[in-house]
Amino acid sequence: MTFEAFFPAAGERLRRDLAAFLAAKRPDVARVLPWGPDALRRLEAFTRKGKAVRGCLVALGCEMAGGRASAPAAVRAGSAFELIQSGLLIHDDIMDRDPRRRGGPSIHVQYARLAPGRGGAEAARFGTSQAICAGEIAIFLAFEAMAGLPGPAARTTAVGKLFASEFGLVGLGQMLDIEAGAARRPLTRRRIFAIYRVKTARYSFYLPLAAGWLLGGGRRSTLPALERLGEDLGLAFQIKDDELGLYGRPAATGKPVGSDIREGKRTLYAAGLLERARGAEAARLARVFGRPDATAADIDFVRDLAGRLGVRDEVRGIMEGLGRRARREIRALPVRPAHKDILEGLQAYILDRRG
Repeated sequence: MTFEAFFPAAGERLRRDLAAFLAAKRPDVARVLPWGPDALRRLEAFTRKGKAVRGCLVALGCEMAGGRASAPAAVRAGSAFELIQSGLLIHDDIMDRDPRRRGGPSIHVQYARLAPGRGGAEAARFGTSQAICAGEIAIFLAFEAMAGLPGPAARTTAVGKLFASEFGLVGLGQMLDIEAGAARRPLTRRRIFAIYRVKTARYSFYLPLAAGWLLGGGRRSTLPALERLGEDLGLAFQIKDDELGLYGRPAATGKPVGSDIREGKRTLYAAGLLERARGAEAARLARVFGRPDATAADIDFVRDLAGRLGVRDEVRGIMEGLGRRARREIRALPVRPAHKDILEGLQAYILDRRG
């Protein structure tokens, strides 16, 4: 089976399971009107719009280890990954002040529109507060789903511990990212990679592959190889996200272009630009970087500058290098050739995606 066939099939199983899991929760939350049913409805709609990469990787990891991609434990764990991803994105959009996500208004914007009163600053505060709660609900639902996984206790307990441990690191990664955005000094590429690794790469690729592998009965001796592969795929994924954030189309990405520049995010693009720009260009870049009201013309200037100074080519080269290393790691894995083909298709998708 190819990547193009495996992931849609796994994603459809996830969507059905997510609907069933949340439907079973409705009697519990129906007593808390109006926000209980409202939160479940919004979380399901928001989660269904995602790519479900993490949930599908759980299914792939399980099958790679000799289990079934459709095994109830793998599917339910995949739903947990997608729910916690929704919670993280809701909180991330608040921190980054992103008004759109997944092709529609961010959750905090949705709630701001429901605020009682005249709107303005109080409506924004209402929306932010409600969205923080919705994100927390998504995270707790994810842990509830993980706590009820069927299967041998030795496997499910190990996966639950790994899940909790790795997502604790994600919070620390976010703290590093916030600190980096507030810092005046430039960040080294090594530091940027360290943030990427903890904030995105490990939980997005290594963790779901490892969770599926353990649920499928795979040997623990293979986990270090999955860790190396997962980190490289995750780093390439995050760098591609940075590229789409600067050069992508909102219709494809579902997010505004240039938000990383407006928020002063310390990406590889920012590091290269701040290092290479000189004179008037450096002065203008300093005015634009980290300015929430930067105009479309300002973002066009940054894009053009990244091209002229060779930053775009440099970042693309780093991403392609990670892809080559990931392909070597895939070929060395002790799994069936068909699964290596799926992983190589995933690697190609990461580098070529448009949204």
